Amino acid sequence: MARTYAAILALVGMLVILLRAMKDGAGVDGTILNALAWMALLGAVGSIVGAIAQQTVDESVRVKIEAELAATFGDTPEEPTSSNT
Repeated sequence: MARTYAAILALVGMLVILLRAMKDGAGVDGTILNALAWMALLGAVGSIVGAIAQQTVDESVRVKIEAELAATFGDTPEEPTSSNT
């Protein structure tokens, strides 16, 4: 998921810079360098966001499955027994 988010954000960042340059009639050299810089920055941000999203989804699914298994098999925490002799 992190790679997907990184790729999408990097592509969007680069496209925005290129379209803005086309609209403004900017030069090619500076535009490409600017687009690559924003692509790298937004790729890193997308990677971090994707990793957080993946961890959140994994944790949510794990908790839900554990709750369903506990309900199905009737697992309840055992109470500690005290031995008085």
